[in-house]
Amino acid sequence: MGLIRFLVPRPDRMPAEGVARAYITGLDEIPWPSRIVATEEGLIVDRPPGESGSLYVPWIVEGYGETTLSTASLMERTQPYLLEVELARGTLNRLRNQLSAWEAAGMQVDPSLRQRIQEVVREFALAAVTQEKPLEACKRAGSALAQVMKLMVALAESYSQQALAARRPNGSRLTTLFGADLGEKLLDPIASRNFLATFNAAVVPFSWHDTEKTEGRHDWARNDRQVEWCAAYGLKSCSGPLLRFDTAGVPDWLYLWEGDVEAITGFMTEFVRATVARYRGRVQVWQCAGRLNAGDLLGLSTEQKLKMAVRAVEIVRQNDSRTPAVVTFDQPWGEYVAQMEMDLPLHLADTLIRANLGLAGIGLEINFGFHPRGTQPRDLLELSRQLDRWSTLGLPLLVSLVVPSGGGKDPLARLKPQPVPSGWTPELQEQWARQYVPLILSKPAVQAVVWNQLRDDEPHDLTFGGLIDRQGRPKPALAQLAGIRKQHLL
Repeated sequence: MGLIRFLVPRPDRMPAEGVARAYITGLDEIPWPSRIVATEEGLIVDRPPGESGSLYVPWIVEGYGETTLSTASLMERTQPYLLEVELARGTLNRLRNQLSAWEAAGMQVDPSLRQRIQEVVREFALAAVTQEKPLEACKRAGSALAQVMKLMVALAESYSQQALAARRPNGSRLTTLFGADLGEKLLDPIASRNFLATFNAAVVPFSWHDTEKTEGRHDWARNDRQVEWCAAYGLKSCSGPLLRFDTAGVPDWLYLWEGDVEAITGFMTEFVRATVARYRGRVQVWQCAGRLNAGDLLGLSTEQKLKMAVRAVEIVRQNDSRTPAVVTFDQPWGEYVAQMEMDLPLHLADTLIRANLGLAGIGLEINFGFHPRGTQPRDLLELSRQLDRWSTLGLPLLVSLVVPSGGGKDPLARLKPQPVPSGWTPELQEQWARQYVPLILSKPAVQAVVWNQLRDDEPHDLTFGGLIDRQGRPKPALAQLAGIRKQHLL
């Protein structure tokens, strides 16, 4: 292994558990198996020798909060790098490269924005040439980083406005599906009015865990009423993943068959077949499987889960050939590859597409700001780049989101991932929706955007990730999403 050393004169800029979430990639952006160790002076990265790499690390930026930043590609050398300077270099480099790419695609850039970028370049240059004084250099780099993050927001918002305008000739509205998961309870009148004012589609969970609590006995009552409610109000219905490979997605009795892949596959097959037969023609999108790369479940390997997902797609296509079929992947950046030998989600998706199963799209589940098994906080340009990368698969994308509105104990949350300690509040959740959702909608490949958790006042997956709080009151993000729908969508 080869060592790259970093000095961190301002260790308060790195979250307490930031080292555990850091990773390094090569030019192909695939995380390497590596060992990252904190020292009194900074970090030591032990990675494959002879290869240059980019370090990704959670970092607290003044006035912006925590986000995952990356250095430029760095070679191994005896002299340690100043981490904050290199993060500023890498982030500024990404900003300038994205600006050039969007300009080449026809984006008009305000001259004042270009002037501000030149000012940041000068600020960074002062940091780069004063590295013999590490603390002073890092303070200057931190100042440059704060300015770069503001410029990223301005650039991304300008791009979103121009891209959405280009997609809406003569003021027409986008037909993109815009919805949320209906959850475990039927909506009360107030929640129903808020939902209908905000969304044109809904995700009906079809939870195997809840539908078949006793082996062989199905209770469809709640799902029947949810599908009927959608039809009554003209909402498009999208199924939640029929097969969801996590502990909250399978019935408790299935654990009696742990290790028996043939039996588990048989039970899964029968559930999918029964669900599709019952709701054929009443659902507009089938999410056949999700969270294939979410970790261990029932001792199943990634290959076994992939085969089950293939079987689910085949059953849907056989029993309802007209309705689009989608397979959903979580953690689309694939950070987990640095800690365990697993395939990248993009590679898994490519494998399914090449199998010619008749997939109509790919789903991306982005549980933003959760750890572990979530997506680390990312800036707007990084999200844009990742969506563009998935768009190269050539299929429409369904993007499902959850963003926390707080941290701490949430007794109704069923899954282990917790919000990273970044001061999440309802206001910060609203700000995220205001900045990020228009960017997502601006991408032509994105044909559906759904908020994957509606309520915090009923059992749910992720801590405080809903749009309705524990007292049943709408959070500010719900009104923000309603405004986005009114401005851009049917």
